[in-house]
Amino acid sequence: MSSADFFYWLGDASYWLFINTLEPISDGDWVWRLVMFGGFAGFGYWMYRQHKYNQEAAADPNQLK
Repeated sequence: MSSADFFYWLGDASYWLFINTLEPISDGDWVWRLVMFGGFAGFGYWMYRQHKYNQEAAADPNQLK
């Protein structure tokens, strides 16, 4: 297998992924909206927890800096 075969395979796989998953489909829009809003919710929770950890670290005098 040469490197050209690999890159052609990679291009074909990327094209297939775009056509079958990323291109807007009226029936599949709810899936991507669910993933998007789930990602936003997860990021918000992560930032909330990070804020709490930073407050705990600032209040703890016995830590290495």
